[in-house]
Amino acid sequence: MSDVEIEVIDGERIDVGDGVSIPTAWDAVATGEPNVAGVIRLHVVFDKQLRRTAAASVRLDRAGEGDEATAAALREVRVQYLVAYSSMRVVTVTRESGKAESLSQYLTEVRSRTDRTYEETVREAVRLYRIATTVNLAPLKLVSEQLSVSVSTATRMMARARESGLADDLIARETYNRMRADEEELTHPHLGPPSPSGPSVGR
Repeated sequence: MSDVEIEVIDGERIDVGDGVSIPTAWDAVATGEPNVAGVIRLHVVFDKQLRRTAAASVRLDRAGEGDEATAAALREVRVQYLVAYSSMRVVTVTRESGKAESLSQYLTEVRSRTDRTYEETVREAVRLYRIATTVNLAPLKLVSEQLSVSVSTATRMMARARESGLADDLIARETYNRMRADEEELTHPHLGPPSPSGPSVGR
């Protein structure tokens, strides 16, 4: 397991919606990465065009005498993992109380609460989906895990959110159509070919 430290965080933050904000840029320094003898330095930015965090530069410094930075070592650097991991460390969530929480604090509260209405759950799903897309995580997987629902239920909730205008900027029309198609398939049982012996009752 690598050790990741956050350095030189830009003071400016970007509000990406639903109370979720992230610095415009920061440096992440990773040591102990598997198969990488050295120190990895990433400069991470929030890219407004991609609408998510991205690595602006990656550097590998040797750890000391006897080590060297090689192309083979660079190939072992898990850039996307380190971008996502460091992004989760700097993202914050501000809710109705007006107090900014770290992602870990927010997720702890989300998992512990069980008295939400369906509408509140959908809004929480939207916020979780937004966090995931911002920090390069699989969005439906995060919604499913944190709200303790199946991926198909998470898909239905996000389709409802898109219909209600809560996720227009998050879910493209093409993705929404795919979600609706998946929902239709789940709600209408698949009818296989008829049995060659004809229908049977009570077997």
